[in-house]
Amino acid sequence: MVPEWLDLATRIAGIVGGVLGFLGGAVLWMARNTLATKAELHSSFEAHGEEHDELNRRLEEGESKFAAILADLEHLPGHSDLNDIRDRIAAVEGEVKALAATIDGLKEVLERVERPLNILVEHHMNGGRR
Repeated sequence: MVPEWLDLATRIAGIVGGVLGFLGGAVLWMARNTLATKAELHSSFEAHGEEHDELNRRLEEGESKFAAILADLEHLPGHSDLNDIRDRIAAVEGEVKALAATIDGLKEVLERVERPLNILVEHHMNGGRR
């Protein structure tokens, strides 16, 4: 014969097992909408792969543009080149000021020569008569 305590333990274990089985089934039934299917996972992995490929393409494009920018920057004038340009501009500015002063000086000379020249032209146009 089976001892009474063993019979009681078996009945309690059966009841507890049934309740736990029922609760586990209920949890799985409620979670069925939150768990992903194999098709959904595969679709998600494919989308991730496509996004990864797009990012790689954009990165390669950005690297080529960056290389082109660096190549352009290498051909730009540097600090010493800009100083040379500034010195040349200053020299041209000085020459232009000197030319302007010379022209102003010539203007005064031309004004002094203009009056007698006008008198001579008028004299010759009148045929040497006054």
